[in-house]
Amino acid sequence: MASLESSNPMFDREVPEDEMHSAVKANDCSRLQQLIQAGHSVNKESIDLVRPLHEACFQGYIDCVKILLDNDAEVNVRNIDGATPLCDAASSGHVDIVKLLLERGAYVNPPLLLSSPLHEATLRDKWETVEVLAMAGANLNSSDCHFGTPLHVAACQGSVNCAQSLLQAGACVNSIKSLNTPLHEAARRQDMAFILLLLMYGADPTARNNNGLRPIDLVSSSTHPAKQVLLQWESNPRDLRHCCRLVIRRYLGTGRLKFIKELPVPKLLHQYLDFRCNF
Repeated sequence: MASLESSNPMFDREVPEDEMHSAVKANDCSRLQQLIQAGHSVNKESIDLVRPLHEACFQGYIDCVKILLDNDAEVNVRNIDGATPLCDAASSGHVDIVKLLLERGAYVNPPLLLSSPLHEATLRDKWETVEVLAMAGANLNSSDCHFGTPLHVAACQGSVNCAQSLLQAGACVNSIKSLNTPLHEAARRQDMAFILLLLMYGADPTARNNNGLRPIDLVSSSTHPAKQVLLQWESNPRDLRHCCRLVIRRYLGTGRLKFIKELPVPKLLHQYLDFRCNF
């Protein structure tokens, strides 16, 4: 029997692209304005519920984005996957568009979304976008259905810069995904730079996953330096300065870490508390 697609001539015809979408894809601002003036909807959806604003944000066409927003494009509209224009801008690392969308009312934590703009930016190692989203109040410890928290995403990808931005903003270093911490993921990859970063921010080297394994147990090579580093951190207590830094940051809480520089202490201590120096 022939398949439905081959027996139905409708499947042999391509759906013509809407003129609004074509103008945005071409980054043709003049044509876009003409179409809007002629009465075309700025929220015209494609078969996948992609709007012109989604397309402009993904491509990084900020002038098109401005025109669409100025003409009442829905800033939090979703495509067929539930992604908002902010998700598209974040995944592509278009920081200027991310900032503009946030100014125009985009939800930094879109409700009922399996992923988040922060996950999208981290997944593609867009650390500057991660910093902007974190400052805007993104949920640093939200969990998606695949990786876990954004820090888990960074650990799986080996994205040290994103991890640094997340941790400085206050992401939980011992967050759990299927009883695996980010340190377990970094140890599995034998990523020394990532392991050291997590340990500095207070990762627990003795934490066990759902199989009862510590991070050191996931380092496959018995001679890899990661094995020695994790063993050292397990066996030796940290000095008082390190412990105090972690306690003070934990006491301040995620929302107030950005005000460290306002604490009535010497500038050197500001830098130490913000992990910008060690002494």
